[in-house]
Amino acid sequence: MARIFIGFMICFLFLNCEKKKEKTDVKSKPYIISYEDRKLKNYYDSLQKNNPKTPPPPKGFYSENQLIIDKKREFYYYKKDFMRDGCGTTPKSDTVPHLINLKPNDLVKISQADLANFLSDDFTTKKEYKGILIIASQNDTIKNELLFNFLNKKNISFFIRKTTQEEDTVLKYKKRNETYKSENIKWDQDRITLPFIKPKLDKTTK
Repeated sequence: MARIFIGFMICFLFLNCEKKKEKTDVKSKPYIISYEDRKLKNYYDSLQKNNPKTPPPPKGFYSENQLIIDKKREFYYYKKDFMRDGCGTTPKSDTVPHLINLKPNDLVKISQADLANFLSDDFTTKKEYKGILIIASQNDTIKNELLFNFLNKKNISFFIRKTTQEEDTVLKYKKRNETYKSENIKWDQDRITLPFIKPKLDKTTK
């Protein structure tokens, strides 16, 4: 698990370094998630083509801090204990996020005006390791120069991805102020890895 975690962190740091080398400045232009994901995949494919023993990039979806940008470009934030995606026993666990039991009350809505102060409290006032901010967007294109300016200025490491099915679902229930129970949701198991539940054995009586 330690090796997977280290590899996961290297992937994040490497991605940030590559963007600096290519002078790709996300603070000055829209960030297109699908384009950036394809670019990273093509890069690793080229490495593996030249050296088949090159390991694939480690997969991961969550960190300690997640910032959700919804379809209306509003912000929601939640914190979770760090989970090491990819520690599962099947290849699927490396590419599909796990159910993390997210609840509507975990999501805190943040206004654009308060976002910088909110992130400063969590990242720039810590003396220890700051961690990585996961930015999860419901839109493929992110247009927010103020956000990227702030993250680059404060040297906050971040990774951008699309929202997971669980995040989309929990956010919908929060906005509607409806009772949410994950066991009542019809999850798409191609998009989410559900926890294994040991089947109950029928007790027979003599």
